[in-house]
Amino acid sequence: MGTYKNVSLAVYCPAQWVAQATEQSLQEELAFFRRYVDIDKVYLETYRSIVAPKDKIELCKRFFTENNIAFAGGITTTCNDLSETDQKRQRLFNTFCYSNQAMRNHLKNMVEYTAEQFDEFIIDDFFFSQCRCEDCQNEKGKRTWEESKLAKMKEVSENLVLGPAKKVNPKVHVIIKYPNWVESFQETGYNPAEQIPLFDAIYTGTETRHQSQTDQHLPRYVSYSIMRFMENAAPGRNNGGWFDPYECYPIDCYLEQAYLTAFSKPRELMLFCWPSLFNNKVITPLGFRLHQIDQAMSQLGKPVGVPVYLPHNAQGEDHLEDYLGMLGIPFEPTPEFPEHAKTVFLTAQAVYDKDIIAKLTRYLNQGGKAIVTSGFVQASLDRGNDIKTLSSLRDRGRRIENAREYHITTPGAGIQPQVHRIAAATVSFPLLEHRNNASWSLMNAGNGSQHGSILVRDTFGKGELITLAVPDLFSDLQKLPEAALFRIRSEFQPRKTTAGDVLIELPEGSGAMVSLFIYDNKTFGLYSYTCGGNRVPDAYAPELVRVHIRASGTVTVIPFTGNTCSSGATSPVEETITPLYKNADEQVFDIRIDPGDFAFYQYR
Repeated sequence: MGTYKNVSLAVYCPAQWVAQATEQSLQEELAFFRRYVDIDKVYLETYRSIVAPKDKIELCKRFFTENNIAFAGGITTTCNDLSETDQKRQRLFNTFCYSNQAMRNHLKNMVEYTAEQFDEFIIDDFFFSQCRCEDCQNEKGKRTWEESKLAKMKEVSENLVLGPAKKVNPKVHVIIKYPNWVESFQETGYNPAEQIPLFDAIYTGTETRHQSQTDQHLPRYVSYSIMRFMENAAPGRNNGGWFDPYECYPIDCYLEQAYLTAFSKPRELMLFCWPSLFNNKVITPLGFRLHQIDQAMSQLGKPVGVPVYLPHNAQGEDHLEDYLGMLGIPFEPTPEFPEHAKTVFLTAQAVYDKDIIAKLTRYLNQGGKAIVTSGFVQASLDRGNDIKTLSSLRDRGRRIENAREYHITTPGAGIQPQVHRIAAATVSFPLLEHRNNASWSLMNAGNGSQHGSILVRDTFGKGELITLAVPDLFSDLQKLPEAALFRIRSEFQPRKTTAGDVLIELPEGSGAMVSLFIYDNKTFGLYSYTCGGNRVPDAYAPELVRVHIRASGTVTVIPFTGNTCSSGATSPVEETITPLYKNADEQVFDIRIDPGDFAFYQYR
């Protein structure tokens, strides 16, 4: 690790660039990067539909060694047609058909070629099987495509990658990079549950790009949450987060990928890719911000949050937790049911686990608090020992259309007092009926004389079950009044949990999106997003975030160069901030934060 004390910075170099490298071009391009960022490592790709010649690979290895930059190899599993029969196969992005022997042989040869030249290499995120040609159909047989593809890519991993690589070079370290589309892995064969034990390490794609104007529409909190999910899937073996500059407008969309990836405490940040970033304006602010984040990371512990149970190969209410994460709830996604957590969050994806109701029943009986969604309830009804044993909620197929009015009970105050809010925009919810006094409504929504519950409480055993009705469009959560969002945050962050030490509140009607990041050493961070939410683009302005902290001691700004202190001064020294008020349970602070800015704090 070089200049950065807490994270290593790597740049990926694709085969097409390696194949054209010269001594002069390497010197000129490295000089540009070194003006702004401190590169610790490069990944030199040997193959991406074309083969990078050995002499060019050797040139790059020598050059980077002379400049004290470590190197490893890389492969992207795409190929052009190898025969006339291949032209009849429809292969998205030119990914391989693994039912085709010529392509299988070709991949094996490229793996051996790479393992001969590197003791470590990474496989870029085209390592999947999208092909559904006649050969693939015959191999599939009576299985589902999901079953077929998962089995196929495990076999390919063993027989075409790991086996050949380690035969050629027994000490080679092979890394599989998982892409940002975690909710879709199983349909194309990405198989973390069975691949992670096979590979030496994993890597994680954290690119989100522009949230609304790209095909994936990924909420930017994904850059944080997918890193935490993969860290929990492969503890200690998730090497880093990888993001790119494509479709990142305004420039903050690129920088937010870097910030949120870094807030997850990775070992390495990977910038894709060298030719796309050379002479690119995004490098200037990135370098400035990386030094700030690195200083702050020195004082941050391990990230923590409300566990979200997302079993491997599950689908349903995709990325709901990420939309909530952009509204101030800290999450910790995990592929294992968090039976010892004090609070858990279950979306429809959790129902992929056929034993989920039994696990949930046991968890509640032991005193846990589970927050489930309307999608979870709908997916788990009528499945034998289903959620009807835990709640009076039923789905009759009805909806709450065009809700604008919200009736909200105050957290911890019992039935009274209550507040009423009218939102600026309408939202539609599923209507889950419940039996009065068997279950109790904490928040209702509607339009006119009839309202339906969107937050319901049940007690069971020693625990409690909270059900949250989710809008049809998850992004419509941003349209709820702040009083409603604060009520939801209060359920996720009960004051007796690690993630409940800090709770945020925004001004009514602000429309802002602010994420809260919690660490296990009583530190936390705030980040205010620069686009999205209910604001028009030219309405972004500094936000006053009200922070409730369950602490009796002082709260200080974690210093880093350029950090704006509460006084408005820019200072690299620690500053104590003064609470707005205190009571028996908490201290309350008003913290001003600019769009696109972040700040970290410590309390005791």
